[in-house]
Amino acid sequence: MPGEVITLQVGQCGNQVGLEYWNQMALDFGLAPDGTPQPYKSDELAFETDSQEFSQKPPSQREDVLESFFTLSEQNKYTPRSILIDLEPSVVTKATAKLPMFNPRNVHLSETGSGAANNWQHGYAYGRNHEEELTNLIDRELDKCDNCSAFQLMHSVAGGTGSGVGSLLLELLNDRYGSKKIASTFSVFPSNEKTSDVVVQPYNTMLTLRRLIDFGDATFVFDNDSLNTLGNMFIGSGLEKNLNCSTAFEGANKLISYVAAGITNPLRFPSYMYSSYESIISTVVPTPELKFLSSSIAPYSNIPGVVPAQNYVSLNEYDIILELLNDKYKLNSCKEPLKYISVLDYVIGSNLDQKEIRRGIIKAQQRVSFVPWAPHSIGVVNGKQSTFTKPKSKRLSGIQISNNTSIVHLFGKTVKQYDLLAKRAAYINFYTASNDASERQEVLDAFEECKESVRQTIDEYKACTKESYFGDDIMDEDML
Repeated sequence: MPGEVITLQVGQCGNQVGLEYWNQMALDFGLAPDGTPQPYKSDELAFETDSQEFSQKPPSQREDVLESFFTLSEQNKYTPRSILIDLEPSVVTKATAKLPMFNPRNVHLSETGSGAANNWQHGYAYGRNHEEELTNLIDRELDKCDNCSAFQLMHSVAGGTGSGVGSLLLELLNDRYGSKKIASTFSVFPSNEKTSDVVVQPYNTMLTLRRLIDFGDATFVFDNDSLNTLGNMFIGSGLEKNLNCSTAFEGANKLISYVAAGITNPLRFPSYMYSSYESIISTVVPTPELKFLSSSIAPYSNIPGVVPAQNYVSLNEYDIILELLNDKYKLNSCKEPLKYISVLDYVIGSNLDQKEIRRGIIKAQQRVSFVPWAPHSIGVVNGKQSTFTKPKSKRLSGIQISNNTSIVHLFGKTVKQYDLLAKRAAYINFYTASNDASERQEVLDAFEECKESVRQTIDEYKACTKESYFGDDIMDEDML
């Protein structure tokens, strides 16, 4: 059985995404909001027989694996392996009311309920002051695991709680478990094209990026510009015509949670490949420095809560693989021609046609521009559809995770926004206890260290496009 995965959802954004994520997981596993399992029915025959009584597998013989993401209580109810953290209660209260399956002991809220004021420093300081409580929450959830393989953090990089407390949690996980557990993040980046209501957003982003670079093992990057564009594209085509958004970001949160749940499809519905979190991450992250990942969603995918348009077009396996290469379906912005380091496609459906998958891989390999040193191969996960959410007619879904050079553009924009503030030392008082000149300079120096770390990551992604990328390291070792 795959190792357990513990989810940390931090801040307003992280908990909104987490709510959609667990809502989808509950639908896929046939769980009621309180965690009560529905009767399980398999579409596969246990053995050939004319008897209707024995034509189905026993209900207890489930083909999916809940234990990696849920714990089973004595009341026969499933509870998510998730920890909810926020400094103000509104979003967490909504989440626990909508999905009572959440364990109330796994909720951490600030006693004052005042929030982190969209300030990384406030969130980080709060986390440091409550380090023992947060550590106890994680340890208690770990004690319920037989073989925990990964932590996944859901958060925003530009606010206060998700960025500040999220950064501290990454430091704690790295300090306590190091390379023993994978720490992946689903990180939402702010809009780079429009003015934000949070004036210190570039500072928060820069400080968080430093921790993602130093302490994360893989970061799935989402930016609000692409999320909004893709959401509008789906709405305009009728794909989300009947999607009622109770919040401004619900459509975007559905897209993120669909990717997050889809990535773990082979863990939840095990097959002969990619059956562990480690095998998925190692496929797309070749070196510790190149770990910022893009994701794509194929059009007309079976997204929960999204009703297909009347002019729905049925895509086969070949179509799905090629559509996933289209940059307009990526959930992070792509402004320049990309170089790919690794590609992993998920084709999700029943009775997949392997011939069409092979055709798609061959055609995709001709279209993808890989970096010179990387194998020109495209991995494919043969994903399975949940028996509880399977469409009546054959309808394939697809997602892609890839490691490519689009990160250069996103990080470059972040650095430019930061420079506009930093060169005037604007709003530095938000991060200081006093207006003392030496303290202000100390904060600016810390910001510059973060910027240098981001710059090095940009340079790393630029350097990896050269054939001598690994050769330079070999020469350095020979010289030593």
